[in-house]
Amino acid sequence: MRAAAAVVLLVGASALIGAGQADAAPQLPQCDALKVGGPLTGTPWAQTRLNFQRAWTVTTGKGVRVAVIDTGLDRRHAQLRGTHVAQGHNVIPGFPSTDVTDCSGTGHGTSVTAVIAAQQIEGAHFLGVAPDVTIVPIKQTNTASDKSSNAAGIALGIDAAIAAKARVVNISVTVSNPGDTLRPAVARAARANLVIVAAAGNDGQGQNLPAYPAAYSTEFPNVIAVSASDAKDAIGPFSETGRYVTVAAPGVGVVIPAPFLGYIKADGTSFAAPYVTGTVALVLGAHPQMTAAQVRNRIEATADRPPATVPDTKYGYGIVNPYLAVTAVRDDSLAAPTPKPAPPLPVRVTAPQADRHLAHVALAVAVVLLGLAALAIAGAAVLRGQRPSGRQAT
Repeated sequence: MRAAAAVVLLVGASALIGAGQADAAPQLPQCDALKVGGPLTGTPWAQTRLNFQRAWTVTTGKGVRVAVIDTGLDRRHAQLRGTHVAQGHNVIPGFPSTDVTDCSGTGHGTSVTAVIAAQQIEGAHFLGVAPDVTIVPIKQTNTASDKSSNAAGIALGIDAAIAAKARVVNISVTVSNPGDTLRPAVARAARANLVIVAAAGNDGQGQNLPAYPAAYSTEFPNVIAVSASDAKDAIGPFSETGRYVTVAAPGVGVVIPAPFLGYIKADGTSFAAPYVTGTVALVLGAHPQMTAAQVRNRIEATADRPPATVPDTKYGYGIVNPYLAVTAVRDDSLAAPTPKPAPPLPVRVTAPQADRHLAHVALAVAVVLLGLAALAIAGAAVLRGQRPSGRQAT
């Protein structure tokens, strides 16, 4: 398993926003030593770049269920206490199925969830993209780098997201070997109309092997693979490239909530993916009838175009644009998969029927001519004193 992101820098000192509320926070089991962040001053560049708050006049994602397959969730952070959270599921063998506590010291799953659904609180400049969604935490690994994460585990997580009736699932962990179980799980998600938003991976400076499940975007229309961009709209050198990249989102030097309190800066496609997941949730909040394929098409069509021709191996169709994705007036039915044409009905070959029209006309003309000839003969016979029967008079 390859972690899809790595924390790189603390923001400021250890002073914590919202620390006065810590005593009232739920006491969760302590696992690894939690990284504590610092204060945040000013608006994070990713929020300024995407400006997703403009879409909140239409929707904040209310009613949309978003599954997060990751290291779990720690709700002690001040901006996560008010987040709507449904019953989660732990798919790690040997662990209680209801234990979704984020035990990773980096709080990987907690930070990913915060990008999607952090709440507005006084004094905090950080905002989640879709604050009114319902989060379904699915714990698939204990940390973002341990051996409990594998293709089979991600597949179990996808099935748990389907069972939870999620409309979109964020997967910010990757594997280079999909095994035998991951593709069938992605196919089941496609049939369940579940959008999969997956990190494109962080091996761009290494072997740049395809990262799964993101690489399934070339095969399944419900998969969106996300690369990481920086404050100048350039793609981070660590971000993996390839035909499977669908869109890009901020993921270089982005601010994220720390697992317990405060904020940190981080690099990684792990944190680019949830910006797209939040955007998908906003789209579904505004257009709940859309299919997974239509959502992906809309995300692609409304992205800010890259300098190169699309799709580009670094940017895909460009940098996600939440406001346009929600508000663009377009016929999304055109994005529906084209049904296979029905096989033609069997054709019975028979000998062509002769056209008898002219024969019928000729016969009629002949009858008329015979009639006229008979009248002419009868008239001549009368003039010569003969009976028409040919008998002689006595």
